Amino acid sequence: MKPTNILLMFAYLTTIGELVMARLLNLHEWKQYKQQHGKVYDSPEEDARRFLLFLATKEQVRLHNANEQADYKLGLNHMSDWTQAERARLRGFRYDPIEHDERVKLSKADPFLGEILADPTPIPSELDWRQVPNRVGPVKNQGWKCAGCWAFSTTGALEGQQVVRNFTKELIPLSEQELIDCSNRNLGCVYGEMSKAMEDIPLIGGIESSVDYGYIDNFYFRCIFDPDKIVMTDSGSIELPMNNATLLKEVVAKFGPVSIGIAMNDRYHSYRSGIFTDPTCGNTLNHASLIVGYGTDAKLGDYWILKDSLSDAWGEGGFMRIKLDICGIGLVSVIPKFDR
Repeated sequence: MKPTNILLMFAYLTTIGELVMARLLNLHEWKQYKQQHGKVYDSPEEDARRFLLFLATKEQVRLHNANEQADYKLGLNHMSDWTQAERARLRGFRYDPIEHDERVKLSKADPFLGEILADPTPIPSELDWRQVPNRVGPVKNQGWKCAGCWAFSTTGALEGQQVVRNFTKELIPLSEQELIDCSNRNLGCVYGEMSKAMEDIPLIGGIESSVDYGYIDNFYFRCIFDPDKIVMTDSGSIELPMNNATLLKEVVAKFGPVSIGIAMNDRYHSYRSGIFTDPTCGNTLNHASLIVGYGTDAKLGDYWILKDSLSDAWGEGGFMRIKLDICGIGLVSVIPKFDR
């Protein structure tokens, strides 16, 4: 055999060997991933399909993290083998812009908002409500069957007011399932709005705990609210003016966690750490989250601290830091209002 042919054969075998090793490494990582996240599939064919989805996400993560100039990191999590249809189920926030504008106008004249803004106390340059007892509830997981992000955002805002308004002595996690089943102005696991949920709560009779009215990642198809088990109630909602980051920051500081609509994309799904700065998320709101604080970075400037409903396996233990002016934050910002 000619030396040239020997070299070609050697290069070919080396390439084959590298491909085999890469395949074995991917299979090993796939096995570890399934064990870590409790993944079990119905058939070898389904396992193979999910493996390809996992590999696609892994490559997206690798390419992004290879950029040393990136302001944030991506990572694998329990959603890394999901289809686009399954990811879309997380995006259950919908709103009517015309109705929203009307509610904003009414809210501007509401004495409840006026009282909050009349507080003369200067707001801090940075704030994290997680550091204050009983202001931020535990990170939750909305699952993958029910587009109930709006319900989780609503309970998060209510939980932040529970103790300071003397409903309870310690924070009790509230029931998203009750809102999914009983908020008649929303469409449960299809989509919903935080403002309508907050307005429905006093009509329902209050809201129970997540222990008494547990989450099932689906409809119950009927409301099973028990008035003897209510934890708290509200008296409606306040919609903040659009695209006013200064006012939004003031409300976060003087009131507490604020429900928001946000534009979620695939990189949002894979967020691991750092300050999220991806401008491709756009401004089309499709998901609901909760602002629990804000801060300032020397390089990137101001950012929000968000609590999401994607479990503590996502992001920074279930939280995200995100640049102040991206992903539509500020278009829809809502707080519950109270008579007490």
